[in-house]
Amino acid sequence: MNKEDIRHIANIAQIDFTDEELDKFAPSFDENIELVNKIKEIDTDGVEMVFQVNGTENNIREDKTGESLTQEEALENAATKKYGYFKLIKFVE
Repeated sequence: MNKEDIRHIANIAQIDFTDEELDKFAPSFDENIELVNKIKEIDTDGVEMVFQVNGTENNIREDKTGESLTQEEALENAATKKYGYFKLIKFVE
């Protein structure tokens, strides 16, 4: 794969490469593309689809309701509060 193709893919992925970084990255990129192409050649007819391979099942605990803080207790150590809520600094427009 030539450098312009790699630069195009990097642009789509919003990755900026310097020319020096691109020179170092190009050979490993070709190796990865070759590996993906080899994987594509594997015959998977009759193989059951899986989303994970180690037998782990969803081990998230069940949600349980319990005691919670009152609004006053939650705000007790807040640096700043406004109208009974945490007051945060706006940092995103």
